[in-house]
Amino acid sequence: MKAEELARKYVVVEGHRDVYEQLHRRSLGEESPLRDAIAPRLIRDGINLCVYAICGDSYSHSQNTGRYLETALENIDMFLEEAPRSEGMISLIRTKADLPERPQPGNISFLLHFEGARPLQGSIHQLRNFYRLGLRSMQLVWNFRNELGDGVWENRTKGGLTRFGVQVIKEMNRLGMVVDLAHMNREGFYQSLNAAEAPLIVSHANACGMLDNPRNLDDDQIKAIAKQGGLVGILALPERIAKKDASLDDLLKHLNYMVELVGVEHVALGLDFVKYDGPRTLKDQHHPLHAPALVTGFEEVEDLPKLIEGLIRHGYKEEEIALIVGGNHLRVLRNILPEQSVL
Repeated sequence: MKAEELARKYVVVEGHRDVYEQLHRRSLGEESPLRDAIAPRLIRDGINLCVYAICGDSYSHSQNTGRYLETALENIDMFLEEAPRSEGMISLIRTKADLPERPQPGNISFLLHFEGARPLQGSIHQLRNFYRLGLRSMQLVWNFRNELGDGVWENRTKGGLTRFGVQVIKEMNRLGMVVDLAHMNREGFYQSLNAAEAPLIVSHANACGMLDNPRNLDDDQIKAIAKQGGLVGILALPERIAKKDASLDDLLKHLNYMVELVGVEHVALGLDFVKYDGPRTLKDQHHPLHAPALVTGFEEVEDLPKLIEGLIRHGYKEEEIALIVGGNHLRVLRNILPEQSVL
């Protein structure tokens, strides 16, 4: 079966996409960029479910204001306003029943996610309020420190998960929310595993065994996530793949490495593409006038068939490819999400 046919036959889950493109297009005067541009492109390119980082800890997530709580509410409002106007094209996942069993032509589902918990402002009440608005997934941290713990750029102090971080994990487990350990330092990583009562994921990261990088996972971390029934999503950012000139083949080596380490059931697509994000702020350590580096041969989801062709070339069977592109993510979400909204 050809790569394009495989992509249409099975549910494809994009495990991490930021709200940056939507915010950038809105800043240029577009009223409904998610409905009119972003969602149609993702559907065209075969994405059925998108884990959407609607806000988080980066300055860019806050619309370059540093008002994390307020802009999280604004960003969610933009999504909730656009989705009903899409005439069924955009749907929101709140419960297990909302997960797609098979590709739905002309439809894309979104799972709302925070890339860091700074919008909570240290309040468990805000976590529950965001849950009521549809939030179903959250990274505890981004690269820096917040009220829950330390990100990977805070390794000097060896600080980990805070007491509030433990409280948030417990409450997310109770509510049926995905706890994501992407960007967390190693101390907090293992403390989170000990605190959790449900599978954890690392939505977008690669293997230190292929490239030693603060944002990648070592073998013990990958094994620990698999042991708890979670998954790791491969990350399509070149600086996390190879020392220079990262290619799709280099990314596939990371995927192969993790599959050999823990099995095909615990590897998925995280991706975190940046091609259409628009300019980012220097406060996020991205130069706003420089185009971001991209993986050669795999720049955005329009290149998904190339990834599938690579998997076929590396000897993966059809049922294994189905797991990698979406099946594993669906299994974990069915395990974690609530039967019905708790609050």
